Amino acid sequence: MLFEKIGKFVKLQNRIKNKVDERFIEKNKSMIRKKIIIAFVLSLFMIPVMGQSVDEAFQIMKGAFNKGDYTSLSNLFADSIDLTVLTTEGIYSKTQAKGILKDFFSTEKPKSFQIKHQGSSNDGTVYAIGLFVSTNKSCRVYALFKEKQGIAKIVQLQIEEEI
Repeated sequence: MLFEKIGKFVKLQNRIKNKVDERFIEKNKSMIRKKIIIAFVLSLFMIPVMGQSVDEAFQIMKGAFNKGDYTSLSNLFADSIDLTVLTTEGIYSKTQAKGILKDFFSTEKPKSFQIKHQGSSNDGTVYAIGLFVSTNKSCRVYALFKEKQGIAKIVQLQIEEEI
C-alpha cells in the first residue's frame, strides 16, 4: 500500500513535470517565432537602405537618359557631384545638379541612349561611357560611380556634345 501510494505520487509528479516541460517548450517556441518574425520585418526595412548595385545603377541611368528623367538620374548622385553638362561645369550638390539636368532635358528631348563601354579601376570606381542622342544633337556621356557598402552612386557625370 505504501509502495502503491509512492508509485502514484511519482506518476503524478512525472505528469506535472511533463506538463511544465511542454509549457516551457511551447512558450519558447512562441518566443523564437516572434524573434524570427521581428528579424524578417526589420530586414524588409533595410532593403531600400541597401540601394542598388552597379548593374542596377547602369540600368536606371540608361532608362533615365532614354526618358529624359532627371529625377531618377539625380537619385543616383552622391551628395556632391562633379558635373559637366555642355558648357556648365563644376562641383554641385545633388539638388543643384538635379536642376541643371532638368534644364538640359527641357531643351534636349531624348531620342536614344546606349551604354557603349563600361569598366572599373583599381580604386573601386566603375565607369560607363554612353551615347545620348536628342532631337538636336548627339552627346557623349561619361559617368563615374563609386560603390560603398553595395550602394553605387555617381560621383562624376559629363555630358559633352559629340564633334
